[in-house]
Amino acid sequence: MGAWQAQVLYTIAALGVADELGSKGPQTAQELAYSLGVDSRRLYRVLRSAIQMGVFAAINPKYPGDEVRFKNNRLSACLREDHPNCLRHMFLHFTEHNQPAFDELAWAVRTNGNAWQKTHDGLSQFQWLQLDPKEEHKFSKAMQQVDGLGTHAMATDYGWNSHERIVDIGGAYGSFLTHLLSVNIKPRGVLFDQPQIIRRAKDMWADDPRWSTISHRMEFVAGDFFDAETLPKAKDGDVYEMRLILHDWDDKDCVTILSNVRSAMGAAKARLLIVETTLGAEFSDPLFQRALLDVHMMVVHNGAERTVTEWKEILRGAGFSFGRHIPTRGVFSIVEAFPM
Repeated sequence: MGAWQAQVLYTIAALGVADELGSKGPQTAQELAYSLGVDSRRLYRVLRSAIQMGVFAAINPKYPGDEVRFKNNRLSACLREDHPNCLRHMFLHFTEHNQPAFDELAWAVRTNGNAWQKTHDGLSQFQWLQLDPKEEHKFSKAMQQVDGLGTHAMATDYGWNSHERIVDIGGAYGSFLTHLLSVNIKPRGVLFDQPQIIRRAKDMWADDPRWSTISHRMEFVAGDFFDAETLPKAKDGDVYEMRLILHDWDDKDCVTILSNVRSAMGAAKARLLIVETTLGAEFSDPLFQRALLDVHMMVVHNGAERTVTEWKEILRGAGFSFGRHIPTRGVFSIVEAFPM
């Protein structure tokens, strides 16, 4: 019934129930349904299931005949747009975008085929997103919400202040880089992504007062990491960081991307950090979600989560030497590498 539970959570996220309760406080199903424009009895039944899953809480009536009221709890609060660890857009992304491909998991295993392309007119996810700016924006918002899964641990469990610049390759709107620069006051930042993403990122940085205190330390560069000439050129003291980028690609493409990064580094004294959900023990990893994410990447991108041994092989093929593997207190870890 795990898939059923996912649909209950998706429905709650899509309707914006947590936001409604957050702005107006506890409400009955009828009050919620009126605000959200849905059927009250059916909403009640969905919320009843959610509460038994540990999401939301019920306030029993004091007097006979009064209705139960619903309120947020610590889990449902993470579906609110204003929550610092909001995961609402991740729910929407996984279900609206990726579920059709995941339904073809058995086919993908049988054929070694690309399930996403099978369900999206032969297009890769990135090709499909580029056709619709609204969907691409929703995807970028979802990726921004990955921050809630361990960004502060990544920002504090590694010595970012020892570097002059942090070059964030494929950093979307720069939410992770923002956190790094806020916590670590020494480095400057370079945000690199596709031109249309960088245009939106600049607008967001200009409009958001939270980022005004660090915007003077920021530089925006547009390009494509499959084109080495467009990548920012390294300076001594730089660290190139790629967070949740390479798991989107197969081994061959990873070598191509990293070879281009190596070319951009030239002779500068710089290093590379790969931030991923590096797989641990094959059958006894306490964070079993890493293995699930590996299946997810297989279905959506023909990509993979990788072990340290697999990273060493890919890095060697791209002109890097392996430095160390740095676990963090979150689900992610850091693979450090140096240009050879």
